[in-house]
Amino acid sequence: MTSLMERLVPKAVKKLIPYQSARRIGGNGRIWLNANELEASLSFDFNENPKSLDKRSYNRYPDFLPHEIAKAYQNYCRTNAATVAVRGADEAIDLLIRAFCQPGKDKILISSPTYAMYEFCADALAIETVDVPLKSDFNLNVSEIISQAKNANIVFLCSPNNPTGNAIPKIDLIEVLEGTKNSALVVVDEAYIEFELSSSVVDLIADYPNLVVVRTLSKAFGLAAVRCGFILSSEEVMSYVAKLIPPYPMPDCSAEIVLKALSEEGLKLMKAKTAELINTRNEFAQTLSEFDFIEEVYPSSTNFVLLRVNENHDLFSVLLSDGIVTRNQHHEPALRHCVRISIGSEQSMKEVISSLTHYEQATLQTA
Repeated sequence: MTSLMERLVPKAVKKLIPYQSARRIGGNGRIWLNANELEASLSFDFNENPKSLDKRSYNRYPDFLPHEIAKAYQNYCRTNAATVAVRGADEAIDLLIRAFCQPGKDKILISSPTYAMYEFCADALAIETVDVPLKSDFNLNVSEIISQAKNANIVFLCSPNNPTGNAIPKIDLIEVLEGTKNSALVVVDEAYIEFELSSSVVDLIADYPNLVVVRTLSKAFGLAAVRCGFILSSEEVMSYVAKLIPPYPMPDCSAEIVLKALSEEGLKLMKAKTAELINTRNEFAQTLSEFDFIEEVYPSSTNFVLLRVNENHDLFSVLLSDGIVTRNQHHEPALRHCVRISIGSEQSMKEVISSLTHYEQATLQTA
């Protein structure tokens, strides 16, 4: 019997043979002359003290697949699901669409407002996007998603969702998985999962072969510049994704940082900082709700808060005039007059409150 994955994958991808890089083919030896690399590193840090020069070698290509990172991340997630490290969640999204959708023929499904990269990657590949918008409370329209998924190869769901900040109830995700298990892959983007870990669906991968989870170290781990994300899935899904992964997906220097972050000490630090940030977020959200011109501060399971202001107030511009850059969400039909504010240090949040307080006082004086 043909599996769902075999039915979804384009013929061109099925025929692909992973690029046979020198590092992949490998072999053991004493002198490495197989990859057209320089045999010794050059030092381009001309101002550094020669006694403290970085002794690491940058002349060799990195591991063709960073297995140590993948294993460390499996341990962190407490899962045996197939896991691969990629260059951020954005590359994961692109790889999944290229692996399971044929340009000009197939479709993906999203529930807006949500992360814009799903539709962007699809557009770049001439793949149509079907949108089943979130309900007014930002929850999924489960029945409509299941109905429309019959015409899509991949359903992208972000939980906790960006930019609305809410985690999708696990029961809703299970209902979607049940309703699409014979028709589409369901990709759950858990970029913000450390802020609401109990809502993760990684533990469901073994029960639902059509489930794929995307993760990143850019948020709670604070490693946005390192560019490291993960795909977790069944072995069959991964077998097709692996065909498209570039030969050298991650620099060794990035891999070293990631391994430190995923060590026992690194995870302890991340968890402590996450708890601290959640406290700051909750206090900040409570203070925001006390301003009369802010109509609603939405519940958040992320490292940001979304708020809606009275239509007579341009909060984005108010903060920008004080040098505070936030994210204006007004372009989204469901998020008119909304601003998204990332949670920074306690001091940064106090500066935001101070700016809004001064604005409120000035507004009252001119009223």
